[in-house]
Amino acid sequence: MQIFWHGLSCVRIETSVGKTESTLVTDPYGSESGLRFPRTLKPDLVVLSHQDRKRFALDAFEDEPFVVSDPGEFEVKGMFVFGTPLAGEDDKDGKRAIMYRFEVEGMSIGFLGGVTRVLTEQELGKLENIDILLLPVGGGDTLSPKQAIEIINLVEPRIVIPLDHHVEGLKKERETADAFCKTLGVCKRQDANKLKITRKDLPAEDVIITVLERA
Repeated sequence: MQIFWHGLSCVRIETSVGKTESTLVTDPYGSESGLRFPRTLKPDLVVLSHQDRKRFALDAFEDEPFVVSDPGEFEVKGMFVFGTPLAGEDDKDGKRAIMYRFEVEGMSIGFLGGVTRVLTEQELGKLENIDILLLPVGGGDTLSPKQAIEIINLVEPRIVIPLDHHVEGLKKERETADAFCKTLGVCKRQDANKLKITRKDLPAEDVIITVLERA
């Protein structure tokens, strides 16, 4: 499995199950963000962190991928997605932010792209035994570094990939990944342009913070 970060809460997960190759993309964004979204992506599955699809640039893809933006269980080409609505996060139209659990290649991935607060006990229960946690850390209208760290301590993943932090060109106010790591304190950190991993590569003890360059 390979994981790439495209900025904000958009990640690309490429998997191979037997002879089946598949690609999942989260939260595509528009040019109003100040960032340019790659127009060459051809995902099989697009997962949105909010039920309001108008928040995302679904016209960024030439093909028509399967789109998930609601609670429930979904399976596309060997990728399993479990969506849970976030309590008290309704917008004026009654639509909610959604958090997800992905089961891919024998690994569990938590995606919290739309989370703005520390999770409830019931929500945390959906993230038991998570191997890789993807969550915003840049503050502003999303999780602050301190809130992100609280969630990490509660979930206890093996790898954390920070999302939605400052990069050059971004118009939204966000703190940097370095600021998040500084708040976290002593930690094992690796910087990379992508995370390529199998289940046997997962760390056995210490949590690793993997800061990805924007692809």
